[in-house]
Amino acid sequence: MGPLTLTILGAGPAAPNPGGANSGYLVRQGPTAVVLDCGPGTAGQIALHVPPERLDGVAISHFHPDHYFDLVALYYLLKYGERRATRLPVWIPPDGRAFLDRFGRVVSDKSAMLEDIFDLREYTPGRETRIGDLEFTFLPVQHYVPSHAMRVRGNDGRVLVFSSDAAPCPGLPAAAQGADLFLCESALLDASQDERKPENRGHLTAAEAGAAAHAAGVKRLLITHYRSGEDHDQHHLTSARTTFNGPVDLARPGVTYTIKRD
Repeated sequence: MGPLTLTILGAGPAAPNPGGANSGYLVRQGPTAVVLDCGPGTAGQIALHVPPERLDGVAISHFHPDHYFDLVALYYLLKYGERRATRLPVWIPPDGRAFLDRFGRVVSDKSAMLEDIFDLREYTPGRETRIGDLEFTFLPVQHYVPSHAMRVRGNDGRVLVFSSDAAPCPGLPAAAQGADLFLCESALLDASQDERKPENRGHLTAAEAGAAAHAAGVKRLLITHYRSGEDHDQHHLTSARTTFNGPVDLARPGVTYTIKRD
């Protein structure tokens, strides 16, 4: 069946890094290919790695624009490209269909504008969901809007966890527990850039991402959703290594990572 892999389509925060894209990731094992989040600039990257019509699904962590706006671009790629035999399953948060109905009316004056190409499916947090040959579990984490970490288990037992956008919260290390690879956001250079009250926060620093990785006992930490630049990159790496002793890397657009057990 082959290894479980993660390809970075985009790793930028809400304000994309120069020449980069927002949040978007491609997970593959054998013939299965699933996109995690579909932020601006990511849809056009998919075809560099897999024909879009061969995707098994898309999973959206939450409805902030930098995580879902390129659903529209992907819709048109599929509508005017090679046609699929069936609609593409798109897994969305609870009440997501009503949200996308409102979105469709704004974009095209048609509430169900996406549904001739996409099969919209609302996931149930905490329930295992099969997408192709991969097992997904969507778990709530703290953010400014409802947000869900994604725990992905391959058919060989390897586990990838994507934090979504999240603040320090008990749900984050719980979602990442024992992961072979933890793809974790680090949108902040310093916690002072977020809300002052802990219960109102929505993002992590790299040190906080490292602390969550340590608490979860993950094997490897991959920082994403980060501000890039020579000074910033080193800051993220150095900060994460103060709280996590395992391997730490920055998610690099276009790079494919193999999820290993060791």
